Amino acid sequence: MIEVRKVIQSHLKTIHPRIFFQKAYENAQFPYVVYEIEILDLGDNLQLVTLDVDGWSDDYSDTTDLENLMSNIDASFKKEIIINDSLVISFYRDRKLSIIDDDPRINRRKYIYQARLYERL
Repeated sequence: MIEVRKVIQSHLKTIHPRIFFQKAYENAQFPYVVYEIEILDLGDNLQLVTLDVDGWSDDYSDTTDLENLMSNIDASFKKEIIINDSLVISFYRDRKLSIIDDDPRINRRKYIYQARLYERL
């Protein structure tokens, strides 16, 4: 999990500076991105990775910045293959969601990616 997080964090940081794993800092400046990872072991050095990328914005009157941020993330992950010394990850977009937050001032978008993770021996 640590190596996968490092790869994803590094990749997301090339797109936007405010990237958080699982939850943002309490005083995080908008817009920002929170991501979560789920890994399912399929055996034979193959794992299925689910990556949830959740974009947050506080400009309730205009979602343009948030939409552009998520479009940039989508362009970077859709059909992306990341290779390093220890793993190969191949991403495919699963779905895009518009999330209604409890706070009406907050806009959210969630993009979900499926990936095949191969551990290099």
